[in-house]
Amino acid sequence: MKIEVIFPVYNEGSTIYDQIKKFNEFFDIDFKKNLYITVADNGSNDNTFTICNDLLNKKLINNYLSISQKGRGRAIKQSIINSDADIVSYMDIDLSTDLDHFKDLVESIYLKGYDISIGSRLSKTSKVIGRKKIREFTSRAYNLLIKIYFPKSKIQDMQCGFKAFSRKKILKVLNYVENNRWFFDTELILIARKFNLKIDQIPVKWTDDPNTSVNIISTAIEDIVGLTKLRLKLLKKIDK
Repeated sequence: MKIEVIFPVYNEGSTIYDQIKKFNEFFDIDFKKNLYITVADNGSNDNTFTICNDLLNKKLINNYLSISQKGRGRAIKQSIINSDADIVSYMDIDLSTDLDHFKDLVESIYLKGYDISIGSRLSKTSKVIGRKKIREFTSRAYNLLIKIYFPKSKIQDMQCGFKAFSRKKILKVLNYVENNRWFFDTELILIARKFNLKIDQIPVKWTDDPNTSVNIISTAIEDIVGLTKLRLKLLKKIDK
């Protein structure tokens, strides 16, 4: 059972070494035997490449994928396509989601039989630390909007950057995903629902990164436009 974890990054040269080291040190040797770490660099122009070469030489990562065009979704999609793992996962390099949940994420697939497992910051038993009120408001408003557009989705938190998939099951879904940026997560999960894939939602402990580069306004606009287009697309028949 090969498990691959993908870290999509953009200009993370100042933090990536420490974060990857922290991730490696968290897990025991037996678990790491089946774990394959990929850094997917989507257009960095800092020293991320140099740091990742160092990580490769020290065997702290297994693969560095350089993608010249920007786009978090593009980096994740290309990494999954290139992978030969049984289970593919991705998470943010800031490690906002507590690593205690990572085993739950992958065990949901290979032990419980789910096709997809996703972290949820909005479940009743989730714990969110240090999140600004504006981000909490926009997140809940966005998920309310999803319930209006897609009342049958029953997904509490589309945007949490902490997800795992049966690679065999998700590949066909990726063929229909068009967004290459932040709406990628939502589009992927909603199309997966169209394919009737089994999705598990895992409550997580999540700590806000005060240095995040995500622009709330532009991301919100992208999400609203994306939801409208996706609603129209999913009204059409998708060949399963």
